[in-house]
Amino acid sequence: MAIITFMSDFGWRDPYVASIKAKILSVNHTMQIVDITHEIEHFNIPHAAYVMRNIFRDFPKGSVHLVCVNTPASGKEKLVAIKLEEHYFVGIDNGFFSLLSDKQPSTIIELRKDDKYSAIFPERSTLATTAVALASGGSIYNMGIELKALASMMLPQVKVTKSQIWGRVVHVDNYGNLITNITREMFDRVHEGRPYSVLFSREQVEVISTSYNSVESGECVAVFNSSGNLEVAICHGNAAELLGLQYDSQVQIKFSESTVF
Repeated sequence: MAIITFMSDFGWRDPYVASIKAKILSVNHTMQIVDITHEIEHFNIPHAAYVMRNIFRDFPKGSVHLVCVNTPASGKEKLVAIKLEEHYFVGIDNGFFSLLSDKQPSTIIELRKDDKYSAIFPERSTLATTAVALASGGSIYNMGIELKALASMMLPQVKVTKSQIWGRVVHVDNYGNLITNITREMFDRVHEGRPYSVLFSREQVEVISTSYNSVESGECVAVFNSSGNLEVAICHGNAAELLGLQYDSQVQIKFSESTVF
């Protein structure tokens, strides 16, 4: 039996998370449910996609990922189940799924809305039960009609030249660290052993460090995080607050023309 992971923007104050878990367990009390987070910024699809994109491959193939973020309550929303990189995802077709991977889903199913469907709380009435069915070995093809495409969204793009890389902040974590869309692979491709500066706000650093503690407390530091993305932080401080940067703020790497031997 597969694992069900659960991510939402519900928070912990209200009973919504518990209600969905109760529904899952009432259908099959042996289900293993793993909370990814319920502290996604309200309605923030890019935030949710960043979190899921960086964690879903750590779970076993065949896992089912229940995503409840920015769910409208109109009754007109398209509920979907998809198969992507041998994982299943269940949620609303609101652009989220287009941000998870460079690969395309192998299967996209629009879920049926039966007589138990609730336009007020579709996460509980339809999405939760679909997640259970998939985790129990049910065929995704029996859950609705197949679609050819999903709603799409675009993330900020990186601009790369021979001497500069311009990127954007794509996520601010709980510590105020600024995670960008500049990757180690992009940096290595352009670097060629040349001196460089990482520029952000009115600050700059001359080296990308190997740890957050490579500098003194209160100083700016740039690192490549465990996902390979360039991250700007302040040692023992909140970079977002102290630098005045946020989602979509620009970060630049500028390379010298000459190589140092």
